Amino acid sequence: MAKKKFDAILAAVRVDEDGQVQLARIFERYGVVFSDHFLVDRDDLIKRIKGGQKIQTGKRQYKMGSVFDIGEDVRVISSKGKEVLVVGSGEAEKDHLQSVPRF
Repeated sequence: MAKKKFDAILAAVRVDEDGQVQLARIFERYGVVFSDHFLVDRDDLIKRIKGGQKIQTGKRQYKMGSVFDIGEDVRVISSKGKEVLVVGSGEAEKDHLQSVPRF
């Protein structure tokens, strides 16, 4: 089976009281290695996805620098006139990133 190709890993999110993403902790992929984690805001994350970057959920394996347990795709959908972040193939009216840890 071929490896999935992606540009970044979404490791954790910070959400507000309504469940909307405020900040996201991501690792960017540079060939076979990954950056250190850094924080992006909601708008930047949406711009990256709409700009063509493929972002997967995932978790870094303990003591294995560039090895991740990869999860599902992160997508942007339009719901009731606003953009919503979702994981997998589901539909939602607000951000639905249940499988992503919070920080």
